[in-house]
Amino acid sequence: MKQWGNSRELTRKSYDLVKENPGVTRWTVRAAIHGALFGALGVLPGLVLFVLGGDLLEGDSDTLGIVLLALAVVLLVGGGLAGLTAANLQMAGLVHVADDVLHGREPDEEAARAAAHSHLRTLAAWSAISMAVSGLVSMIQGDGNSGFLVSIVRSLLAGLVATVWAVVTTLVMPVMVLERAGAVAAIKRSASIVRGTWGEALLGGVRIGAHFGLMFILPGVLLLAAGVAIAVGIGGATVIAGVVLAMVGIALMVVGAVRAATCRNVFGVALYRWATGEGALGPFNEDELRAAVQTKNQPVLTA
Repeated sequence: MKQWGNSRELTRKSYDLVKENPGVTRWTVRAAIHGALFGALGVLPGLVLFVLGGDLLEGDSDTLGIVLLALAVVLLVGGGLAGLTAANLQMAGLVHVADDVLHGREPDEEAARAAAHSHLRTLAAWSAISMAVSGLVSMIQGDGNSGFLVSIVRSLLAGLVATVWAVVTTLVMPVMVLERAGAVAAIKRSASIVRGTWGEALLGGVRIGAHFGLMFILPGVLLLAAGVAIAVGIGGATVIAGVVLAMVGIALMVVGAVRAATCRNVFGVALYRWATGEGALGPFNEDELRAAVQTKNQPVLTA
């Protein structure tokens, strides 16, 4: 109960800060929209070519099928990279604005936008590295058809790699934006700060915002599932009711995800400033910041 109470307080402080500065949330919303739009430019055509290429391979046009599949892979990867970079561009602006808020300054939207665009190449490189690591984790995990024991081992190993990566890269975005470091240098710097501040006995990364999962995302999933079940299973006049329920569920999930992402990034900047010696900023205190990363002697805060 104490652990949940502490984590809920941490999330409350983060969200109170965001509510006092509503402009901060706009960066997260734009990140979701820009990421989806730019990603769709490559992903949707890539999916179409992937289907067409697969159909041709089943027929007599093997060469054309292979060409289309190759183009599909290029478009899918390119679309994913473009979408992730577009989203990270907005999150870089959020870091700049959050730093202003934590220091008690009036957020400078134009300066944040200019700072974010000045890091475009670095953000693209960071997006590519993130995609590569995600792909590696997926490869390690496999498709679950390797046998029960092997699947368990692969899942555990994939989880370990993902956890280590999350810890190492906890402060990458603030380092890239506030120290103007390159992507690889930011990863090394983040790992150095985390290790130097919390020591070698790390068990997990920062967790903040899961409180919104219980408030918004879980109810949203339930409403979405109920709406789909009503619309598909019962049909008739109840289709409209099912669609409405599903739309409300999706809206709740989006709101929860946006709020959680905003709070995590604002708190990440506060954590970076404290870990680099500037002290506790905003509503946070030393104990909360030190307890934010899980170690062998201190359980992680989960919010």
